[in-house]
Amino acid sequence: MAAVQPATDDVSTDSPIVASHNDYLLDQTNSIRSRTIPWEGYQRAGLINETELAQIRQFEKSPAAALAQAGEDYVDLFVALLGKLVRADTLQTILVILDDILRDSPQTASLFFKDGKQPFGTFFRLLKKEDEFTQLKAANLATHLALCYAETHAPADITELFAWIAFNLASSNSSIVDLASQYLMSLLGVGEYREAFYNCPGGMEAVVAALQRSPITAQLQYQLIYSIWLLTFIESIAKDILRHHKILPLLADVARSAIKEKVVRVVVSTYRNLITKAPSENIIAMLGNKILPLCETLATRKYSDTEINEDLVLIVEQLSHNVASLTTFDEYASEVRAGRLEWSPTHQSEQFWKANAARLNESDYELVKLLATLLNTATDPVVLAVASHDIGQYVKYYPTGKRVVQEMGAKTKVMELMAHENADVRYHALMAVQKFMANAWEA
Repeated sequence: MAAVQPATDDVSTDSPIVASHNDYLLDQTNSIRSRTIPWEGYQRAGLINETELAQIRQFEKSPAAALAQAGEDYVDLFVALLGKLVRADTLQTILVILDDILRDSPQTASLFFKDGKQPFGTFFRLLKKEDEFTQLKAANLATHLALCYAETHAPADITELFAWIAFNLASSNSSIVDLASQYLMSLLGVGEYREAFYNCPGGMEAVVAALQRSPITAQLQYQLIYSIWLLTFIESIAKDILRHHKILPLLADVARSAIKEKVVRVVVSTYRNLITKAPSENIIAMLGNKILPLCETLATRKYSDTEINEDLVLIVEQLSHNVASLTTFDEYASEVRAGRLEWSPTHQSEQFWKANAARLNESDYELVKLLATLLNTATDPVVLAVASHDIGQYVKYYPTGKRVVQEMGAKTKVMELMAHENADVRYHALMAVQKFMANAWEA
């Protein structure tokens, strides 16, 4: 993969679809290539006709000569066979043949699209097969063809491929996760595919979840964050991504612990995009998530790639320029959105709650809903204690807060936390419940 070049939107799509560091698919491909398929038996069973059998045997004698003489016919033949044959070993062999055709002669990709043909449907159907190799090789070929088609024609509708990638990013097989992430970052090299993936149900969630898994290799971290970086070149995505996906604290954790320079590089490049593409939407959130001190620390390291330092200088300058305008409520909102609550002074300031409790209702009670979600999903005792405390303060200082919190189910959860194993959580849950009970008739 080429080095990240954050200063431009022109991203190369020439990166390998299956990188050399992963031999999982390659080893299976080499094994399948040596198989012999009983084509005559298929012909006798009426699964292929005599003409198709003759074509196959002619191709096997000299693939290069056959392609030179009638390449389009042979591509059409093997794609058609994928559509009508069902045995897994046969499908595997045909997929390897088509893969070899593309790899040995990249220009043959155009043969798949002659006369307006689009073979994507055939490969997408194979993504639903139970056989693992068939799925992986079909996804590989579909990725290759989608890149070629976007270059020579127009972006294809690859929603089904993106859905397959999203599903397999959650695989328990680390090699499959690695391959799916490679297919994704190859496809996102095409600008027109970025919004399509971002709008794919569960797509971004799958990327974030894969990045949160432990253990995770530096290479997989790089590939996943590279995809996020590519997405942030699209202004609409850069404006939206922090509101719906908690990537800031996740990327910060990766950068702090990263050993590989290229991982730091792609994190910093993503931060730069967020600032330059959508400053008004992202700068306050970045300040609230303490990205400024992180980047100041990163800037003290030595890097072989000088562009990392250049990006860090830009990020630090932009964030420093805006830090004075960060209000206590902005900081509080960013902390809640990040889901990483801690006992910062804001939470314990009665003056803050008197002035700002009603602001938790903004954007359809966004912050109240997030606190309620944390009460149900967080496992960190500090987060649970702070969230309980904040719900209590909201109820205390917002006149109809009791009803709002009760309708969201947060009151019930706070009451359950009074039996939590952690003493601090129990205490703050009890304090919150007392605030529910005070002046209960106002609810």
